[in-house]
Amino acid sequence: MSLAKYIEQRRIEKEREVRRKIRREKAATAAKLVAGAAVGAGVGILFAPKSGKETREDIVKATKDGVEYVSENVNNAVKAVSEKAKGVKEVVEEKYENFTNRHMTEISPEDEEIEVTDLAEEEEEVEE
Repeated sequence: MSLAKYIEQRRIEKEREVRRKIRREKAATAAKLVAGAAVGAGVGILFAPKSGKETREDIVKATKDGVEYVSENVNNAVKAVSEKAKGVKEVVEEKYENFTNRHMTEISPEDEEIEVTDLAEEEEEVEE
């Protein structure tokens, strides 16, 4: 390995290391943000002006609404993916059928035998 290649490889490794460090820092920042939001939500619920019973009812309602929303979107996504898959399957089947049904007019290797020595002799003749 030449010195230039070694130096280039070390430079690339350093760049990768810096990128990894930046990604880890961003992930840590995002985790801190989520944790802060969760703590804030918890404190907000604890010090809310509503009674505990009303707060629990609100939490149950919000949870049910969230589950319903997610379930509806998942069902819609499953339907969309299955429809797309059917369409892709039909296209692939059609392409496969067209490919297998076309008439081949090309020369197959069995039709014409070519000897390697003949090719070598032809190259020698061309060079002369």
